[in-house]
Amino acid sequence: MKKYILSLLTFTLAVGLFFTTNASAEDVSGNYHEEGLRVLIDKGAISPDANGNYYPENKVTRGQFASILSKVLGLPKDTTKNFSDVPSNHKYAQEIKNAAAANIISGYEDGTFKPDAPIQRQHMALMLEKALVYLKKNTKPTITLSFADTGKILEPYREAVAIGYELGLINGSPDPKNPTVKYFNPSDNTTLAHASRFVQRLMEVKNDPIAIHAGTYQLKEIVNGSLVATSAKPSYNYSDLVKQITKDTQVITKGKQDKIFYMNSGFVVSDVYTTFYSETVKDIIGVAADTELKYYHSDGTKVKVDLASSFDAQGHVGYADIYNVSLIPYSLSKGRHYYIRTNDNEIKHVLIDHETGKDTASYTFGKAPSEMQAGVKYYSWNGVDFTGPSGNKAFSYYNYYQWLPIHSKTQYTAEELNKYIDYALAERESINPVKYKDATKISKIKGLGEELKQIEADYNVNAMMLLALAMHESDFGMNYYSQNHNNLFSLYVNDTNPLNKEFDSPEANIEELMSKFFFKNYIPANGMFAHGSVFGNKRTGFNVKYASDPYWGAKAAGHYYRADKYLGFKDASNAYTIGMTNNNTSVPLNVRTQPLYGDQYKMYQYSRNYMPVIITDSSNDEWYQIIPDKVGTTEGYIHKDYVKVLNTTK
Repeated sequence: MKKYILSLLTFTLAVGLFFTTNASAEDVSGNYHEEGLRVLIDKGAISPDANGNYYPENKVTRGQFASILSKVLGLPKDTTKNFSDVPSNHKYAQEIKNAAAANIISGYEDGTFKPDAPIQRQHMALMLEKALVYLKKNTKPTITLSFADTGKILEPYREAVAIGYELGLINGSPDPKNPTVKYFNPSDNTTLAHASRFVQRLMEVKNDPIAIHAGTYQLKEIVNGSLVATSAKPSYNYSDLVKQITKDTQVITKGKQDKIFYMNSGFVVSDVYTTFYSETVKDIIGVAADTELKYYHSDGTKVKVDLASSFDAQGHVGYADIYNVSLIPYSLSKGRHYYIRTNDNEIKHVLIDHETGKDTASYTFGKAPSEMQAGVKYYSWNGVDFTGPSGNKAFSYYNYYQWLPIHSKTQYTAEELNKYIDYALAERESINPVKYKDATKISKIKGLGEELKQIEADYNVNAMMLLALAMHESDFGMNYYSQNHNNLFSLYVNDTNPLNKEFDSPEANIEELMSKFFFKNYIPANGMFAHGSVFGNKRTGFNVKYASDPYWGAKAAGHYYRADKYLGFKDASNAYTIGMTNNNTSVPLNVRTQPLYGDQYKMYQYSRNYMPVIITDSSNDEWYQIIPDKVGTTEGYIHKDYVKVLNTTK
C-alpha cells in the first residue's frame, strides 16, 4: 500500500470548516454564464474587488487568462521565467511565470508578453490547447473546421481551435439569421463571463469535480429509491435551500449529475485519496478512495465524518472536502462493504461497487469469531465492532494477528520462515503464472528467513510480522519497487509523489525500515506517527499513518494468519496476552518502571488512548507487567484500571 506524506499545504484543507462558497456579487448573479463564473470563483481563479464585484463583462487580458489557467490547473510556482514587460509587482506576475514554465504561454519574439492586452479568441484557443498538453490529453484533432470564418483563423492557431472545438471547449457563435452557420471570430476579444465557460469545459476534460458538478443547488426528495424534484426554486446559494428542508427524505443536490451536498442520514464514501484533520488525535489523516465513513453533517462545502468509529467511542472525527466524497442516503444505497463467515470458518471482507452494489474484491484475514453466523452479512466501521443486517450490535472481534504488538516473537525458525516463503511463492505462480512468472526464483523475499530472525533478535520485533508486512507491501517481492529498487516496504512511496529510492539490497531496506521509520516515528510511545505498534486499523496501529488503505492492517494480518496456519499454528498456540489502554481521559497514561506510584517510577506516558500492549504478568493485584514501547526496555507496568484485556480470535 502507498503511504502519504502530509505538508503544511495539506493542513489548509482543515481550516474554514464552516465556510460556504456562495459568492454574492450582484454582477455575477443572473449572468448568462453564471455557472462558469461560479466555477472560477470556487476554484479561487478570480477574486472580487473591495465591493465584491467581478466585472464579468469586462474583456479578459492575456495576463488574467494566464492567471486563471495557472490557478485552476494548480501549476507549480516558478521563479525562473521572466518577460520584459511583466514586472515583479504586476498583479498576475507569479501566475504568468507559472504558465510560462508549464509551456502554456510563450510570449512574443521580442521577449514581451503584453499582459494587459485583451486576449484574442484564437490566442485563448492556443493556451487551452497547451493546457491540454500539460494535462497529457490528446491534442490531435480528427475533424476539419467548418466555421464560416475558418479562413480568418491564422494558420498557427487552427489546430488548437480544431481540438478545442472537437472536445467541446469551444462552440462558436451561430449566425442570428441562419443558426446552422457558426463563426469563431478569431480576432475578437472575450469577456470574463464567456472565458469562464471555456475554462469550465477544460476542467471537465480534466475531470475536475467542481466543474463536473457545477450548477445550481436543488432541493429534491427521495421517493421509491429515486430523486424527485420539489417545488423549491433552484439557487446558487446553498443556504437558501437548507432553510426549506422540511422532511428527512429531502436532500440538496447540485449540477446535472445530482451530486448530493446535504442529506439527513446515510454514509460517506471517499471518491479519491482524501485527507482531513482529525479532531480526535489532532493530526492529519489520509484515506484511500472507496473508504466508508460515518456521516454527521454537511455545510455544503465540508462534510463532518467519522473514520473507524467503535461502539463506544468516536474514531477520527473531522471535515472532508465535499468534492472528494459522495454522500449516500441509506434509502438510495446499493449496499456497503460487508463481512461474512466462510465455509472454512474464516472471516472474509467483501468490497463492493457503491454505484451498482456488485462485489468487486474480497480478502480473508483470520478465523471467524464464534458469534459470526454463516450466511449473514455483517458491517463494521472499524473492523472490530460489528452490526448485523438490522443495524443492531452483533459482536466485537479482535483478530490476534491484527492486534499483536510488534515486540512479540514468533515461534518459527529461519528455516520455517523460508519454507513458508517458498510455499507462498509457488502458490502465487500457480494462481497467476503471468503476473508471478518465476516468482520462486526472482522474488525479493526469497530466502529472507535468516535476515528476519536476526532483525528479530537485534530489535526485539516479530520476524513473522515483518515477513507479513513485506509480502503485503511488495506483492510477495514481485512489484515494481521491490524488483527494481529492493524496496519491500514501499518506503518513501506516498500517494501523491512516489519516490524511487534505491536500496542496495532487501536487507538494507529492512534495516532502514527499523532505524528510520519504526524506531524513529512509529514504535516509540510518543513518536510522530505513534498510534500503537500493531497492524491495527485506521483508528489504532501502524495503519493510521503508514497506509491510506483503511483495510491495510487486516490485509497484512491475513498474511501472518495464513503463514501460521500453513506452519501449524505454533504462534496461535503460544499466544501472547494483549491489552488495550482505556484511560478515556485527556490526561496521559503513565507507564512505570516498577509497580509503584511516584514520579521517580515514571518511564514514559501514552498521550493517546487505545494503545495495544503485551501483558507478560498479571499476578500483581493492581498492576500489569507489559513490554514497553521504548527502545532498550523489556519490562514496564500499567495500573490494571487503565488496561482492557482483549479477547482475541486466533
